[in-house]
Amino acid sequence: MEKLRTLTEQLGSPDEEKRRVAVVALGGYPLDQIEEGLFLALGDVSWRVRKEAVDILVASATGTAAAILEEKLIDMLRSQENAGLRNSAVESLERLGRQAAQTLCRHVKDDDHDVRKFVIDIMGNICDPSFVPHLITALDDPDANVRAAAAENLGKMRDGQAIPALLQALWKNDVWMRFTILEAIGKIGKPVPIAAIVPLAKENLLKKAIYDCLGAVGDAEAVPLLIEGMKDKLKNAREAAVMGLVSLRDRLPTEIAERAVDERLWAFRGTPFVDGLLASFETSDSALREALVKILGIIGDDRASSHLLRGCRDDMLRRHCLQAFKSMGEEGAASLVEAYPAADDDERCFIVYICGELRYKGCVSLLSEGMLDANPRLRKASVQAAGKTGLVVFVNEIARLLEDGEPDVRDGAIEALYRLAEVDRASVAAIAGKLAASDACEKRRNAAILCTALSDTDRLSLLIKDEDASVRKAAVASLAKLKSAACVGHLVMALVDEDPDVRIAAAGALGDIGGDEVLDPLLLALKDDDTWVKCAALKSLGNLRNDAALPAIFELFESAEGLVLISVLDTVARFGGDKGTALVEKALENPDEEVVKAAINILSLDGDGWIHAYRDKLLSHPHWDVRGSFIKAMVARMGETALPYLRTALETEPDESVRGQIVELMDRFL
Repeated sequence: MEKLRTLTEQLGSPDEEKRRVAVVALGGYPLDQIEEGLFLALGDVSWRVRKEAVDILVASATGTAAAILEEKLIDMLRSQENAGLRNSAVESLERLGRQAAQTLCRHVKDDDHDVRKFVIDIMGNICDPSFVPHLITALDDPDANVRAAAAENLGKMRDGQAIPALLQALWKNDVWMRFTILEAIGKIGKPVPIAAIVPLAKENLLKKAIYDCLGAVGDAEAVPLLIEGMKDKLKNAREAAVMGLVSLRDRLPTEIAERAVDERLWAFRGTPFVDGLLASFETSDSALREALVKILGIIGDDRASSHLLRGCRDDMLRRHCLQAFKSMGEEGAASLVEAYPAADDDERCFIVYICGELRYKGCVSLLSEGMLDANPRLRKASVQAAGKTGLVVFVNEIARLLEDGEPDVRDGAIEALYRLAEVDRASVAAIAGKLAASDACEKRRNAAILCTALSDTDRLSLLIKDEDASVRKAAVASLAKLKSAACVGHLVMALVDEDPDVRIAAAGALGDIGGDEVLDPLLLALKDDDTWVKCAALKSLGNLRNDAALPAIFELFESAEGLVLISVLDTVARFGGDKGTALVEKALENPDEEVVKAAINILSLDGDGWIHAYRDKLLSHPHWDVRGSFIKAMVARMGETALPYLRTALETEPDESVRGQIVELMDRFL
């Protein structure tokens, strides 16, 4: 008792840390012996001291003493002088959660209006459905702040049964209450009769809240009101109507959205209404800018082009601006072409990019100029756009860019030619032929890429024998994309290439093509000297799932190590079956911790019988990471039933990080 008296005295120390340590030490005593000290600490000037007191109090609130403690916490809410004490009481009751429900419900009609408001806010943060009837009753509280708190917290709880009462309370002659109710209805998100809301739209103070609410819960009937709201003189009302309309449109089925929203917006093309929308575009509110972009795209007025072009500078907005230009169609693209001469370098890049995405063929002069520009970014964007638009007139200009000094530009030219192969096969084939005969290995690699678009297996069969390994590898990759049985023979040849990267690519390509004829070559690749070739072959065999491969895979298991052994486990797991499972379980005995972890991850995907069989061994495994991996797998498979084993593991676990992991997992169930 002497020590307890000393700790209690330390609670009055001027030293914050001494007070905090004293509170922590009180946690080792029964609640009835430390209650007075904890209550003192709940009102401490230091939030750190108050936090420790709350932690101990909440942990101690069990059994019959809990109800008495909850009443004392309610009394602390009456403290006018000590805000810290009130905050601690609020936090304690919130953390007690449903346990404190009965006490909170008794005080929702407390004589003190401040206590009633605190209780209602606590209910909203606990968010228990049993509180909803009490909050509905509080909508008629004599105190305006309590009524508003009841409406706000019904919104937090998102319970649809509160809607009728909220709509009824909406007609109380209290603007602030109406504002709060509209916000609550919007948060609940359940449909409401629009007739219950529309009459309030005449009140300027409520317009923003009404438009926000209709955006969340309105249907097609609300569209005219929101469109009218976009013309409002009040800036915040206009902007709320824009965001509300977009939110509503996103929720409507496409057909209804086009009829109810888009057709009405089309009527504003060429009108002063668009000027009002453009005036709001300079906002820093990213959500509003996104909504404006969507609206302007639907309207399709080319006056918006310059604003949308500037919007392309914003990474978050670019996708929506592009969609807006697509909605505007050729008129939008044509307006960009007109803006091109006065645009800066960044804007020119965006313009040609958008023209390419829109497949707009009216940009010939822009692309021709752009491919000759000193800016490599513009040259690349222009040549890529030339490919996307399918403008075969540019084939020769694109081919010239294969000699560009910038690798990115050369890559863009190859990409463009790849696309144009579909519409001008002869020209692209001629270019591919010249590239294939070049002394430069990069050009021969590019020839291999173009041969994919041309389905030219004959030329690829030559390139796969090229003197340069990077060319051979590119040819293998191209043959893989063609996925033709005619390619198999060439790929089998590549499996014995002197360069391991080529062999790796060939092993992967055979797996992509598939078929019985690739089985034997892949099995042969399992004997390759290179680790990565073996792994690629194993992955392809896993893709094939041909049972004839299993004996060779099982044989490899006996001699494999490290990465190859892990690949063997992944491959047999793809086959499934008891034999494969037994092999993976056997790997749990491997001395390599990475192999054991891989086996745990595979086994954790299906079944938990292995957990009981290997639990003791894996929980005492010499490597901490294996113990941690097994513990996660055990909890994932067993859930709360793993608790006894977690407690046992915690008693013996020497590693702090694994102990922390165990405690965190246990907290999920306690």
